[in-house]
Amino acid sequence: MASAAMPIVGVLGSCMGCMVFVENIAKQEPSAMNLMTFSTFLFISSIGLVFTSKFFTVKNQIPLEGYFKTVSMFFIVNVVNNQALNFHVPVPLHIIFRSGSLLATLILSVVIVGKSYSARKYISVFAITVGIVICTLATSSQGDSGLSMEEASKHYKEWSIGIAMLTFALLASAYLAICQQQMYEKYGKHPDEAMFITHFVSLPFFLVMGGDIVSASTKLSASAPYALIPGIPSLWVDLFASCILQYGCIKYVYQLNSRVDSLTVTLVVTLRKFLSLIVSIVYFKNPFTAQHWVGALLVFAGTLAFADIWGGQPAKKQEEKKKQ
Repeated sequence: MASAAMPIVGVLGSCMGCMVFVENIAKQEPSAMNLMTFSTFLFISSIGLVFTSKFFTVKNQIPLEGYFKTVSMFFIVNVVNNQALNFHVPVPLHIIFRSGSLLATLILSVVIVGKSYSARKYISVFAITVGIVICTLATSSQGDSGLSMEEASKHYKEWSIGIAMLTFALLASAYLAICQQQMYEKYGKHPDEAMFITHFVSLPFFLVMGGDIVSASTKLSASAPYALIPGIPSLWVDLFASCILQYGCIKYVYQLNSRVDSLTVTLVVTLRKFLSLIVSIVYFKNPFTAQHWVGALLVFAGTLAFADIWGGQPAKKQEEKKKQ
């Protein structure tokens, strides 16, 4: 895990920093979510085009067909997760589903890849998932979080479709992590190339969101001027800063994915979501209740258990093994 230390620190640091700018945009202009996603994809693709692909003069180490499953699942997961909100799914429930990715990855790793894990791994994953759910519910209850469960029940048919979409996206997200790991095992580890190709090839799909992206751009341009740069709308500055930090976050995720198994990658990403929630509470001065402390205890205890911090057999002996 020594070689993975820097990517882990990079993921946690850059992603939590990015969250501050993303949340600031979301609070002032909630309709800018698709614009933020597109901007991140465009920024990462532009950096990759110049420094990784060198304007397509560098030959791919992984053939394009090798990216087919990864790119397809990557785009499907993002679209389905966003569209589920249009089916009257309460936002807290949406967040809870996305927080279950660690548990879903563990299950699919057993079912699809045929791996086995120690009892400690199962218990730690369950504790982390429950802890994030508790913190999410505690935070969402402090403010307006969309439709209530009672309101959602009035739209039972659409709500059921939304739940089905979230369930599918949860499993698809876990499968995506496995696809990325299998791609590296088959073609070798080329995280920078994979990062560029995955985002660049996905850009045309944003055409279906063109109207929404243009509308959000107009609203960002109408935001108040940035204090340090007169004449520049403040939300565009926040968007640019979020793109830079998101680039670092995703870059480190891809590096991590090339060095450790998919479950560990999902663990780090899940921990990042939790820490981002804590930063959000502190930075935006939201209350930190007893429920938050219970959730925090479960998350950090689960993380320590997963990493075998509390002794026992060496980590290598407890890592997942292929079934005979």
